[in-house]
Amino acid sequence: MNTVLEKKIEARLDALEESLQRQDHLADPVTALELIGSISKFYSVLTEEQKDFIQCARWAISEKKEWEIVQ
Repeated sequence: MNTVLEKKIEARLDALEESLQRQDHLADPVTALELIGSISKFYSVLTEEQKDFIQCARWAISEKKEWEIVQ
């Protein structure tokens, strides 16, 4: 994959993760969904881990669940 494209995708994934950690998706789900949309257009080149992350983010948004980091 193109390095520029990889960086663009990673930057958007990082922004989504930061937004979820701040629980922004609970107060403003539209912004989180827009971020997901900006990443999903690259779905064919995403890794399985990235795809799973997006699916989890969608679930948290739709179910209005707090985002927690499980270690």
